[in-house]
Amino acid sequence: MDVFEAMGTCRAMRHLTPDPVPEELIDQVMWAATRAPSPGNSQGWDFVVVTDQARRAAIGAAVREAMGDRVSRMTHHDRTSRLMLEGTQNLIDTLGAAPVIILVCGPVIYPYDAPREQFTWSALYPAAQNILLAARALGLGTVFTSLFRAAEPAIRAELGIPEEIRIAALIPMGWPAREFGPVNRQPVERFVHRDGWEGVKRHHGPPL
Repeated sequence: MDVFEAMGTCRAMRHLTPDPVPEELIDQVMWAATRAPSPGNSQGWDFVVVTDQARRAAIGAAVREAMGDRVSRMTHHDRTSRLMLEGTQNLIDTLGAAPVIILVCGPVIYPYDAPREQFTWSALYPAAQNILLAARALGLGTVFTSLFRAAEPAIRAELGIPEEIRIAALIPMGWPAREFGPVNRQPVERFVHRDGWEGVKRHHGPPL
């Protein structure tokens, strides 16, 4: 799949089937994650890839207990928001059934003489994006989430992740239960400023 097609159709897939993902595909996705840029090529990332059924169930239960029906009670401003919130609630309810759960995390190590946390995030987020795109190219569904924050102590305890390791994202991965399609974005002209700032050109609020 062309990288531009992957970018243009990499929808947040909040509905996944429980069917297992072959190890070779997981390995391909993780290879892509480690091709991401990082400050000074520090490669300050770690990926906790969870396929064990009991551990996945524990993560799902922890998130579900922490979040409850909080998302489903939010106001739906429009169709796009309604679908997103319904999908998020479904993800909360079924997270433990996702065949793969990836925690993107890493230490604060750069610059080596005076490490700063901001450089950790600048390594972890590009790696997370590579995971999403590689998975899409392989026909797998993913969604970038911060759901771990709702139950971070329980998840850290379940997986043995030390406190000094920062967690940037929790990414469920599996075969999509819905169709891929074009992502919903405003026209690129609303974000691009040529040779200087041209004022606010984009719409603020729910996606159009």
